[in-house]
Amino acid sequence: MRLGYSKSKNAISYYVYKTGYKNGKNTTVMVEKLGTDSQIREKYGVEDAEQWARAYIDELNRKEAEEKAKVMVTFSPAATIPADEQRSFNAGYLFLQQVFYQLGLDKVCTAIK
Repeated sequence: MRLGYSKSKNAISYYVYKTGYKNGKNTTVMVEKLGTDSQIREKYGVEDAEQWARAYIDELNRKEAEEKAKVMVTFSPAATIPADEQRSFNAGYLFLQQVFYQLGLDKVCTAIK
């Protein structure tokens, strides 16, 4: 993410932009409007709004990097699974069981017997 701003004769407005690829093309999207120079100084009690905005962008980038961090899980091929421990479950029939009872097929099956 990066900091963007627009200057007018009355104020400077700050924005958070994110750049990425969409459909093979480079696009820029405004993620958040931080406010004008005076609004930021008043709301957050800072002297330099641009410096605060840059620190805020750095924090957002740090959080985004943490979310994208890779996790490595190691497995040992020599480790054995205990004989009395179940590691897999067949639950695919549960959906069909619900449909079976909703259609009333259980009553039909008992009537045939």
